[in-house]
Amino acid sequence: MNNGREIGYNVLKWGDHMQSKQIELIKYMMENKAKVLTSQQLADVLNISIRSVKTYISQINEIGKGKAIISNKNGYTLNVPVAKNLLTHENIIIPQTYEERSTYLVKAFFLQHTNCLDLYLMADELYISDSTLKADVKKMNMRFKSFNIIFAIERDQIKLLGPEKNIRKLFSYILYEEVDNHYVDLQILKSNFKNIDIDSMLPIVKQIFSKNDYYINDLALRNMLLHLVIIIERIREGKTIPDLARGLQDKEGEDVCVSELCRKLEQQFSITMNEEERREIYILFKSSTNFVVTNGMQEVRELVGNEIVEETKELVYLIQQAYAVNLDTENFIIPFALHLKNLMLRAKNSTDIKNPMLESIQSQHLLLFDMALYVSLQLEKKHKIYISQDEVAFIALHIGGEIERQKNNNPKVRVVLLCPSYMNIESRLYNELLINFNSDINIVASVRDSHQVEELNFDLLISTVRIKLSVPCETAVISPFMTSGDKLEIQEKIESSLNNKKNKMLTRHFNDYFEKELFFLSNAALDKMEAIDILTSNLYDKEYVRKDYRDHVLMRERAACTGFGKIAIPHSVEMNAYKTCASVMICSKGIRWENQLVYVVLMIAINKLDNHVFKELYESLVIIFSEETNIELFKDCKTYEEFENTLKSIIG
Repeated sequence: MNNGREIGYNVLKWGDHMQSKQIELIKYMMENKAKVLTSQQLADVLNISIRSVKTYISQINEIGKGKAIISNKNGYTLNVPVAKNLLTHENIIIPQTYEERSTYLVKAFFLQHTNCLDLYLMADELYISDSTLKADVKKMNMRFKSFNIIFAIERDQIKLLGPEKNIRKLFSYILYEEVDNHYVDLQILKSNFKNIDIDSMLPIVKQIFSKNDYYINDLALRNMLLHLVIIIERIREGKTIPDLARGLQDKEGEDVCVSELCRKLEQQFSITMNEEERREIYILFKSSTNFVVTNGMQEVRELVGNEIVEETKELVYLIQQAYAVNLDTENFIIPFALHLKNLMLRAKNSTDIKNPMLESIQSQHLLLFDMALYVSLQLEKKHKIYISQDEVAFIALHIGGEIERQKNNNPKVRVVLLCPSYMNIESRLYNELLINFNSDINIVASVRDSHQVEELNFDLLISTVRIKLSVPCETAVISPFMTSGDKLEIQEKIESSLNNKKNKMLTRHFNDYFEKELFFLSNAALDKMEAIDILTSNLYDKEYVRKDYRDHVLMRERAACTGFGKIAIPHSVEMNAYKTCASVMICSKGIRWENQLVYVVLMIAINKLDNHVFKELYESLVIIFSEETNIELFKDCKTYEEFENTLKSIIG
């Protein structure tokens, strides 16, 4: 087996120190580390004699730093730390689960440049029986069903059958799944494709794009490089996509750019591409790059077409209607229309770009992700396409970027500066606050004495002295000479003040959104569907939602799980409830929500007339219920009144 390239696991290749049976012995004992094993048991498992067992154990203990296997009158036990060091020294990571083994097998096809593997050799390398491997291969046809390929066993051979295009997609998928956050950087490409000079490929791609006025972002560039090296590698192995002689039929500039790229790659790597291979690169190019726009909206219309521009504006309108967020600016519409053109092309060709920021956006910017998901569902419904969560995260970045640009127009935190007058310190601090925090704060007053503070209406007090006020308020005590630590303290207090504003809104409207008839306690463990059915049925009985509400809740749930931490906030993809409300379920034994256990479910229904409050309501609930200590308090609630008092005490 060629072990020159690595993807995830090291290809199993035993070192010079231990034989395969010795490693198999340690692995078996690792799986049964709590047991005392006899020589006979080990001999039966390894299919060797008792004498050989004793010899192997003696040799293992000589190799290890300390005894890896300890003997006593009842048999043998494993010294786990020493045994782990031995396996680490041998550079061995053995796949343990079916998912890990199936991934290993796909990589083996790729690393060995073959579509056929020896069944018994692979079983030996994986330290499983041939019957277990056969069962794994059958399961693989389900795991990788979407790639439209087949794993077959014929005459003790495992075969990979399917169109070359689909096999390449499978290889790129496996590589993305094996790296942290799905971010395939240059180092990973170099370590996995050592026979291809990545460093010489990168300037070729960049130079051609730059010369022809095409722009590609870093993530799309990494994605393009991965697919290009797979194409080059497979062509070198004689595995090409059948030539359908369709050619390139699009804009002249794009054709010229792609033709030049293909010609340079052929020269650099001594390969010949047929027209279908060139078409694959053309689609990759079209879905990854944008022409540099210099003349505004008119040029965008020429590049992407009126249909996509109008669809972008329609999506902007829908976001405004659903979330009361205005994205109707050229700063948003121009780059998003260009992005939408590429996204649609990727979706229609069943490809996407992995987004390494998906997890952080999904967990830390819930409302932003929800807005992007709403956009993707509109596109899916209209065009009958599938949009992955990675693509949803890119939409979220566009929306978030525009919201951030508009931040200066958002309500600011009202600040009072308290600083005794001495050597003009108060004026200098005032100016520093404006320089560092102008987009977030509005300084309503600068005062010298504490009694002046009591008369003012503000959100945050920034003071150079510690004072006691009759009414508690958010306070940042800083030094007369603002330090970096002071700036961090002020930023934290600004964010805390904004959260307090949202929480006060929740307190003010508590009785508008929550009510006793929408509160449920469960002492029995439930699953997600049971909880959703209970809450939606109640909303139907109260006539607060339309008949299709449950369908829209499940549509949102299928698009992306609404559970995070120990809370779930299911809601409809449409804001068409008859009444804005929040239905609550607390389950002390937990509700199985996909792969996690939640204890509080908040089902939100929004009337479109209240869409302006959705953002504040949603974010307030997320802030409060994402704190694990708060969840513990809510779990102890036995009545609606206790729930209300707990929520208000946390806000207070």
